[in-house]
Amino acid sequence: MNFRRLAILAIMDILLLTELTLGIWWSHFEPAEIAWRFSLVFVPCALVTVLIARLALRRWAPERPPAPGERLCRPVGLFGALDGVSELSPGRRG
Repeated sequence: MNFRRLAILAIMDILLLTELTLGIWWSHFEPAEIAWRFSLVFVPCALVTVLIARLALRRWAPERPPAPGERLCRPVGLFGALDGVSELSPGRRG
Protein backbone atom coordinates (compact mmCIF):
# COMPACT_ATOMS: atom_id res chain seq x y z
CA MET A 1 0.00 0.00 0.00
CA ASN A 2 1.45 3.35 -0.97
CA PHE A 3 1.43 6.55 1.07
CA ARG A 4 -1.46 8.18 -0.83
CA ARG A 5 -3.80 5.23 -0.23
CA LEU A 6 -2.81 5.12 3.42
CA ALA A 7 -3.40 8.88 3.84
CA ILE A 8 -6.83 8.74 2.17
CA LEU A 9 -7.92 5.79 4.31
CA ALA A 10 -6.62 7.42 7.51
CA ILE A 11 -8.50 10.65 6.76
CA MET A 12 -11.66 8.66 5.97
CA ASP A 13 -11.37 6.80 9.30
CA ILE A 14 -10.91 10.03 11.24
CA LEU A 15 -13.92 11.60 9.50
CA LEU A 16 -16.11 8.56 10.18
CA LEU A 17 -15.15 8.57 13.87
CA THR A 18 -15.89 12.30 14.05
CA GLU A 19 -19.27 11.80 12.40
CA LEU A 20 -20.06 8.95 14.79
CA THR A 21 -19.17 11.14 17.77
CA LEU A 22 -21.22 14.04 16.42
CA GLY A 23 -24.21 11.76 15.80
CA ILE A 24 -24.08 10.36 19.33
CA TRP A 25 -23.62 13.80 20.89
CA TRP A 26 -26.46 15.39 18.88
CA SER A 27 -28.87 12.53 19.52
CA HIS A 28 -28.42 12.46 23.30
CA PHE A 29 -30.41 15.68 23.75
CA GLU A 30 -33.74 13.90 23.15
CA PRO A 31 -33.71 10.33 24.50
CA ALA A 32 -37.16 9.58 23.06
CA GLU A 33 -35.86 10.06 19.51
CA ILE A 34 -32.29 8.90 19.92
CA ALA A 35 -32.23 6.45 16.99
CA TRP A 36 -33.93 8.84 14.59
CA ARG A 37 -31.68 11.78 15.42
CA PHE A 38 -28.55 9.63 15.24
CA SER A 39 -29.58 8.25 11.85
CA LEU A 40 -30.42 11.74 10.63
CA VAL A 41 -26.85 12.90 11.30
CA PHE A 42 -24.63 9.85 10.87
CA VAL A 43 -26.02 8.03 7.83
CA PRO A 44 -25.89 10.90 5.29
CA CYS A 45 -22.48 12.09 6.50
CA ALA A 46 -21.01 8.58 6.47
CA LEU A 47 -22.41 7.90 3.01
CA VAL A 48 -20.88 11.09 1.62
CA THR A 49 -17.55 10.37 3.32
CA VAL A 50 -17.32 6.82 1.93
CA LEU A 51 -18.30 7.92 -1.60
CA ILE A 52 -15.74 10.74 -1.61
CA ALA A 53 -13.06 8.39 -0.26
CA ARG A 54 -13.80 5.87 -3.03
CA LEU A 55 -13.57 8.59 -5.66
CA ALA A 56 -10.34 9.88 -4.13
CA LEU A 57 -8.84 6.40 -4.11
CA ARG A 58 -9.71 5.90 -7.77
CA ARG A 59 -8.44 9.29 -8.86
CA TRP A 60 -5.37 10.01 -6.71
CA ALA A 61 -4.20 6.55 -5.63
CA PRO A 62 -5.04 3.92 -8.23
CA GLU A 63 -3.80 0.40 -7.65
CA ARG A 64 -0.47 -0.26 -9.24
CA PRO A 65 -0.48 -3.04 -11.85
CA PRO A 66 2.14 -5.73 -11.23
CA ALA A 67 5.48 -5.40 -12.97
CA PRO A 68 6.09 -7.85 -15.83
CA GLY A 69 8.44 -10.08 -13.81
CA GLU A 70 6.70 -9.64 -10.46
CA ARG A 71 5.18 -12.78 -9.00
CA LEU A 72 1.72 -12.42 -7.49
CA CYS A 73 1.08 -13.98 -4.12
CA ARG A 74 -2.57 -14.83 -3.78
CA PRO A 75 -3.87 -15.77 -0.33
CA VAL A 76 -5.16 -19.27 0.20
CA GLY A 77 -8.40 -19.46 2.12
CA LEU A 78 -10.67 -22.22 3.32
CA PHE A 79 -11.55 -23.38 -0.19
CA GLY A 80 -8.13 -22.95 -1.84
CA ALA A 81 -6.77 -20.04 -3.83
CA LEU A 82 -9.10 -17.15 -4.52
CA ASP A 83 -8.84 -17.53 -8.29
CA GLY A 84 -9.07 -21.30 -8.46
CA VAL A 85 -5.74 -23.00 -9.10
CA SER A 86 -2.43 -21.15 -8.83
CA GLU A 87 1.18 -22.24 -8.68
CA LEU A 88 1.35 -21.42 -4.96
CA SER A 89 -1.53 -23.71 -4.09
CA PRO A 90 -2.05 -26.39 -6.71
CA GLY A 91 -5.39 -27.53 -5.33
CA ARG A 92 -7.24 -30.46 -6.83
CA ARG A 93 -7.32 -31.14 -10.50
CA GLY A 94 -9.58 -33.47 -12.24
